[in-house]
Amino acid sequence: SIISMASSLTPLIKAFTWTIGSIFYLQNIGVQMTAIWALLSAGGIGAGLALKDPVQEFFEYITILLDKPFQKGEFIKAEGVLGMVERVGVRSSRIRSINGEIIVMSNSSLTNGLISNYAQMDRRRLVHKLGVVYETSPELMKEIPTIIKKIVSETNNASFDRCHFTGFGDFSLNFELVYYIPTNNYMKAMEAQQSINLGIMNEFKSKNIHFAFPTQTLKISGRGKE
Repeated sequence: SIISMASSLTPLIKAFTWTIGSIFYLQNIGVQMTAIWALLSAGGIGAGLALKDPVQEFFEYITILLDKPFQKGEFIKAEGVLGMVERVGVRSSRIRSINGEIIVMSNSSLTNGLISNYAQMDRRRLVHKLGVVYETSPELMKEIPTIIKKIVSETNNASFDRCHFTGFGDFSLNFELVYYIPTNNYMKAMEAQQSINLGIMNEFKSKNIHFAFPTQTLKISGRGKE
């Protein structure tokens, strides 16, 4: 990173050196410097305004290098973008999104926004709520936590914590599942979550357990003629 920063600053250093050298040369050969200094002052104001944004981005770059909210090769979520950091530049950073395209974001938008760094997580804690229909028998209700525990325990990169029947909802009998994914690899975490979800669906289908969804039953009673 230090080598990259030094190489990025090389043109600026060369330009500054040539400018100072030229000023001293003109002064030594007797050129009146008053007008030149006035011109340089005016030019300096214009240059300062033009360089305001690049300078700000450069200091944000320094912040990223020192603070390390993320580094090259880490998987992050920033400004709604999920992806892997491919390059941290002086003015902007490049992120390879999960869809494959390159997203270029200014360093200031990254440092001033909310960043989720999945690479720096030891493990992810996932909490899922699911409901089954009221027609589910007490015997099956008692069996559901055991079914789900077996599915999670047999899934790679997943560690079961608990699963309980938590209450009676308006439309369902509710369970809460908690498990851990002991990996900082986002893609592996999503694969484990998908495997668990599909496993629950398949096992519920084989045991004739039905997921609940909001429904209403309308009972209409008719009266005969009096």
